[in-house]
Amino acid sequence: MGRSLTCWAEQPFFPDSLEYLSAAHSLRHGEGLAVDCASRIGRMPAYPLWIAGLQAAFGGGLLPVRVGDALLGTALIALVYLLGRELYGHREAVVAAGLTAAYPFLVVQAVLVLSETLFMAFMVAGALFVGKAWRQPRAAWGAPAGLMFGLATLTRGSYLAVAPLTAIGFAVGRRGERRAWACAASMLGAFAATLAPWVARNWAASDGHLVVTTLRVGPSLYEGLNEDADGGPMMDRINWDEGTAGMSEYERSRHWRDLALRYASEHPGRVLWLAVRKLGRFWNVVPNLGQLRGAAPCVVFGAPYLFVMILAGVGLLVSRRNDVALILLLPVVYYCLVHTVFVGSIRYREALMPLLIVVAGHGLVAAWTHLKSRGNKGTTDPASASSAV
Repeated sequence: MGRSLTCWAEQPFFPDSLEYLSAAHSLRHGEGLAVDCASRIGRMPAYPLWIAGLQAAFGGGLLPVRVGDALLGTALIALVYLLGRELYGHREAVVAAGLTAAYPFLVVQAVLVLSETLFMAFMVAGALFVGKAWRQPRAAWGAPAGLMFGLATLTRGSYLAVAPLTAIGFAVGRRGERRAWACAASMLGAFAATLAPWVARNWAASDGHLVVTTLRVGPSLYEGLNEDADGGPMMDRINWDEGTAGMSEYERSRHWRDLALRYASEHPGRVLWLAVRKLGRFWNVVPNLGQLRGAAPCVVFGAPYLFVMILAGVGLLVSRRNDVALILLLPVVYYCLVHTVFVGSIRYREALMPLLIVVAGHGLVAAWTHLKSRGNKGTTDPASASSAV
């Protein structure tokens, strides 16, 4: 048993994991953040830095990384509780924390050596500070919110537009109050300052080009928009060397981006069909992978997902508030739309589930309170009627 656990702990499951580990290895050996010699701006820096720090402190191998990510997953439960309490109250926060602790995908994901767990911690922390800023619009809350948004973006570059959209929504939602604009400005300032070192580094690494996230954007866009695209991941089915001989990393990214945009302009109908397909993959109840379509995976992962989504729907119906729409729903809607352009996958949706779980916690408490009040009403009415007689 111990040997099998050790073997499991030392074997990464995903190609992404290998790239993060390679970048972390490069960092630890003083070679900078590079996946390989041809990919110096292929991954965002936060997760490789996290891996490198854990391995430098506790030794090489995957076990320290898996344990560190598992601890991050535990911290995520506390952050969900704090966010739920900020937006709704103690009971809702306790329910949301319990749902987070028991949600199967979040439990498994915390030990897969993927960036999602670190990303979710930053995402929920950012939402928490926005919640505090909503109640007390001042720079003291706006700046840490911007910092957390920046760190989330440095973990997953696709989160880039959430901070600007949140800042605008914050100011508009607060009806243009002077303090709200100042808070939004501090949010954006902290966000920009957090990203600035990475952008400066990329400027040097790309010979003077502005790269805010990574040079993986071009290939990722082509992965989702090409003649063989089916809405799902296909990185391993594309010959990335074709037509790119002698190109720099920046030129390769532009090459694949231009091919994707050309395909989209020439086939708008198929692009729309792909967007619908990606949307279905993003919100699918059962796993998209054929090898995970068995009864057990569908029940283990599908049933809890449906349970949370139904409760989240109840929570939204009974909580039509601007702060909830801004803090919890805006990132969900934005991320969903992003993945109607790039590939659609349950994996990307699950990174947003902590936000929906907070709404679900409110929905469960509201439903229970309603049922309890109806039950109490049903038991007291006969007594009232008999006393009246």
